[in-house]
Amino acid sequence: MWYNGKFLKALHMTELPKTTEELYAYLKRVKDEDPNGNGKKDEIPLTSVKLDDLRMYFLGFWGIYDEVIYADKDGKVHYTPEEEGYKGYLTFMNRLWKEDLLDHETFSQTPEQKKAKGQNNQIALFNDYYPYFTLGGDPSEDNPLMTPVKSEVAGSPVYGKHPGISANGTFAITSKNPAPEATMRWIDYQYGYEGATLFSQGPEGLLWKYKNKDTHEKEWLPVPGGKERDQFRGTLTPNYGILTPGMNSAELSKGLKTDFDRWIDKETADKLAPIGKAPFPNVYLTKDEQSEATTLLSDLNTYVQQMEAKFVTGQEPLTNWDKYVAQIKKMGGDRIASLYQGAYDRWNGKK
Repeated sequence: MWYNGKFLKALHMTELPKTTEELYAYLKRVKDEDPNGNGKKDEIPLTSVKLDDLRMYFLGFWGIYDEVIYADKDGKVHYTPEEEGYKGYLTFMNRLWKEDLLDHETFSQTPEQKKAKGQNNQIALFNDYYPYFTLGGDPSEDNPLMTPVKSEVAGSPVYGKHPGISANGTFAITSKNPAPEATMRWIDYQYGYEGATLFSQGPEGLLWKYKNKDTHEKEWLPVPGGKERDQFRGTLTPNYGILTPGMNSAELSKGLKTDFDRWIDKETADKLAPIGKAPFPNVYLTKDEQSEATTLLSDLNTYVQQMEAKFVTGQEPLTNWDKYVAQIKKMGGDRIASLYQGAYDRWNGKK
């Protein structure tokens, strides 16, 4: 999540919000005080695409670090959508919706429409890989990373870290593969320095070249056609926004980090790393458990998604929370927690 730096400057914000109340107060100011200076009330304090791009961040304000399953410090597994912290998240989002602080096109707009609002300098707070992907312009340090804010929940905020390992679910060799040995050699290549470099940076001589091949130090080359570097890289390699087989190492980008990259690293280290929580591990269910969980989650995910939108927009009053939780339990929410509790306990035993 990123703040629009121009808005912060216009509103003379010298410190970023630290609590949900301070965040609410800031978003109110955006709505009322014309920070884009065009004399119109066209500012959008917070925007999203179906809440998928901000849910993880905002749940952390209420001490939850995964939107489906998480384990607390005592090792108890929880199904997030039936937890009190999830209710806190819904309550806050509904408050923002009612006061027109959350974009009322959140559940209907496309990512492209959201970006258009950013490039029109209308958005105060938003999610994107980098801020300039939404706001336009060049990479800069003008638009700070959002510091997750504290709610009334003890121990908040938290932030769910990336697992750091992306081994399972990144490739499969099927029974129809005519050359599994060759496929495995190709996969294995991506776990070495050369293959990982190819997948992460593209081929040598296009976007980068070696400054010193012996030490793996590289330097950037101009982007063909003057295009944006990361988006151009995404046309070369599948390792762009999706999980691919391979390794991640500082050696892959040695010499390629810009001042902007180093600023991103510092923002992350200062604002997210101190509250980072290890993610729920890649536990394995048995075949029968997986079949049961897949069936239950198919219906649960649809129901939860529908009810999230209804609670946030006020179509369903939050006074019906207990009724909603009862329905989740009836549909198997507790059973999901139980299935993953067993798998988590087995994983802990093996660890």
